[in-house]
Amino acid sequence: MKSTYDLMKASGRRDEKLTVYSAIEGFLSRDLNPNTRRAFATDLKRFAVDYGNWQINELTKKELKAYLDGLVKRSGEPVAISTYNRHFGTLQNLFGWTASLGREAESDEFLSGIVRSPLSGLRRKKAPAALPRPLAPSDAATILSRAEPYRDKALFTLLYDSGVRIQEALNIDVEDLDLREGTVRIWGKGSRERVGFLSKRSAKLIERYLRDRGRVSTGALFVSRQYTEATGDRLSYAMAYRLFRKYSEGISYRGSPASMHQLRHSFGSERAGVIDALALRQLMGHRSLRTTLRYAEVNPAAAHEAFRRYEADRQRE
Repeated sequence: MKSTYDLMKASGRRDEKLTVYSAIEGFLSRDLNPNTRRAFATDLKRFAVDYGNWQINELTKKELKAYLDGLVKRSGEPVAISTYNRHFGTLQNLFGWTASLGREAESDEFLSGIVRSPLSGLRRKKAPAALPRPLAPSDAATILSRAEPYRDKALFTLLYDSGVRIQEALNIDVEDLDLREGTVRIWGKGSRERVGFLSKRSAKLIERYLRDRGRVSTGALFVSRQYTEATGDRLSYAMAYRLFRKYSEGISYRGSPASMHQLRHSFGSERAGVIDALALRQLMGHRSLRTTLRYAEVNPAAAHEAFRRYEADRQRE
């Protein structure tokens, strides 16, 4: 069976170096997820029209910048920053791949000179930080009331009451818990460890769930229904996502279906201005305090109330 490189090379004329069109064909012929291939192909369609006959090693930062800056909507307006950055990422994937082929086959005339991406030196556009998207307390309560059995109710209550990320919750082991003290060890982004705190209802739900499992003391906390001691199957993100979609059916936020991450956003926004920002930062595992402070922007009433309490306390001194 011919390799991707052989197929790509065969698509170009032997007396030419690698063209953009041939590179795109080879890039898309790899073993990709169908949705990923479709997204890449859509983004590269216009690029192929503009530069398909160019040789890869003729492209420079100047051409790539002109192409990206020229991306416009049908109305003629510049595309959104998110769209610009998506196209940038697609081209980065394409040229990263061709550069790796060039390094692996430096003696091949067809690939000679392709050792660096023409995007080098260019950067994505900086998008304004999006505000958190909390659920209404009544919507969060509805989702938690629908969740069953105890595993699901404990998982989604943990997200809402403790503000942990979904993957952090799925990574928790039983030995990370201290139900008596109401704490849980969390492994966050970048393998950073922090201490999370359990609400009373979370602790009770987890304790009941573990009792149903036979009071296990080690291994994954949230496990699949196919769990056995031999396989120890941890509940997957994909299954948690499907479960949440079932429990949140009919609940939306500004026209979009509710998401698991919004339970964490709700934790942050409901507490912003109520508890110290540095403490909230620690609880949520944020690197930057600026990230934590965004929650006050979506809950100005809580921030105002905290200000009023501070003023009242100061006047009593």
